Amino acid sequence: MESLRQRQPCAVFAEDANFIHIFGGQLDGRAAIEAAHQNIFETIYKGSHASFMLRSIRFLRPDVAVVFARAHVKFKEGNEAREIETRPTLVAPKEQEKWQIVAFQNTKISELPAAAQAAARLAT
Repeated sequence: MESLRQRQPCAVFAEDANFIHIFGGQLDGRAAIEAAHQNIFETIYKGSHASFMLRSIRFLRPDVAVVFARAHVKFKEGNEAREIETRPTLVAPKEQEKWQIVAFQNTKISELPAAAQAAARLAT
């Protein structure tokens, strides 16, 4: 993530983008997305490492893509090493030859309650 932080990762978001983080909070606009990320990069995700795996891209039109990914983040909470996995989903239109994210939803992957395990066997 260090190299991404140095290259202004929030520049990939449209000025009026919406971002829903892993706890369900919504950030509206690139400035809010950037401020929130700067805060976590300076605190809980300081020194963190993230890796991303592209799962699929679905083109709704040649200039509009829905992207499904998987992310793995390693960080420290106090002195304790932590890891989380998420499933980011984003919508990116291409305007003036430039792809930008207009909507981003990041869902934390967590242990399923017993009642939901049967349905989970059908998921990928």
